[in-house]
Amino acid sequence: MNRWSAALSASIPALLLSVALGLAADTAAAQTPEDNLRKLVESKMPGERVREIRKTPLPGIYEVAFGNRLFYTDEGLNYLIIGQIIESATSRNLTDLRLRQLTAIDVKQLPLDAAIKTVRGDGKRTLYVFSDPLCPFCSQLEQELQKVTNVTVYTFLTPVDQMRPGSRNRALEIWCSTDRSRAWDDWMLRQTAPRSKATCRNPIDQVVKLSDKLGFTVTPTLVFADGAVLSGMIPAAQIEKFISAVAPVPAAPAKK
Repeated sequence: MNRWSAALSASIPALLLSVALGLAADTAAAQTPEDNLRKLVESKMPGERVREIRKTPLPGIYEVAFGNRLFYTDEGLNYLIIGQIIESATSRNLTDLRLRQLTAIDVKQLPLDAAIKTVRGDGKRTLYVFSDPLCPFCSQLEQELQKVTNVTVYTFLTPVDQMRPGSRNRALEIWCSTDRSRAWDDWMLRQTAPRSKATCRNPIDQVVKLSDKLGFTVTPTLVFADGAVLSGMIPAAQIEKFISAVAPVPAAPAKK
């Protein structure tokens, strides 16, 4: 055996040991508690894709997010916790904040020129509403919105004509009015029908398609400045709370 062969033979065991240790480290790194928990959840919930798993501020408790829903569990999926986590020191509802983040959309994709703009007070805050002119819950929401001040509301006319025949035509009449904001308020708050004809160029079909693309299935649907989404008739106090709650979601505890 020449000196090169001898040197190579001597180095092989060390090389194999190094590779083995590296593979073991990689395997250990891959099998984190979150990885194991993901496998457990997906094995017990066929068809559901886990969106994210992260530690909560509670020791040993993990948040499991799938779609726009979440629950809490321990590392072994032995217990499921369906509820809310409140931070006692600040009274912040961490579950609400997290759901707000999960449901958020990018408001930059909303075409503001396709909405009715209404400014109340100084208009510094922003709210986007997808609404059907013949939807009774939308009318109730408009009553609540009268109590919310210092806000600019962008109303996207979203008629569901197959459910409420005539809603598309009424939306067109409102859009074709000289003062759209006034025509909207007159109809939704006082049931005074617009006098304009539904013959102008309009973005109604575009807005309906956008609503479908965003996954909105209910009117009214509210979108807040940070992209958070709430569907249904929301009381003014809750709207006010959501407009104000724009603080970032607390980060998960750092791994040690």
